[in-house]
Amino acid sequence: MEMSEEEIQGWKDYRDSLSELKSKSDDDFEKYINYISAGGLGLTVTFIDNIVPLKEACNIWVIAIGWILLTTTLLLNLYSHYKSSKFSADAIDDVDNKVPFDVIIKNRNKQNKIITNYNIWSLRTLILGIIFVIAFVILNSIL
Repeated sequence: MEMSEEEIQGWKDYRDSLSELKSKSDDDFEKYINYISAGGLGLTVTFIDNIVPLKEACNIWVIAIGWILLTTTLLLNLYSHYKSSKFSADAIDDVDNKVPFDVIIKNRNKQNKIITNYNIWSLRTLILGIIFVIAFVILNSIL
């Protein structure tokens, strides 16, 4: 069944709104990952300074791993943002250079998978970092 021009335009508008929503969601994801990981680092430093001084803390290796994971989260997210920007610039160049549409789409799909992998690893390191920080706080609050 063939669609009318109005139906085709409706689907294009719907697709554009989904694309805009995805872009906003991606921006929010990166922003919140940064806020949470940087906040986690800041809170643990405050915890060590004011509640359990490092000299009195036990299982310092737990907080060290947490800090490494939270820092890794920030670095992965920063690199993901850089790569995303570079990939967008590359796509603009491809359009300007009249690269065939199917090649552009193939490249974008490959690039999107790369960014998705960075985002997945950012989320994993954030979750693990939080777990280690919470473990450190619990271990040092009980004792």
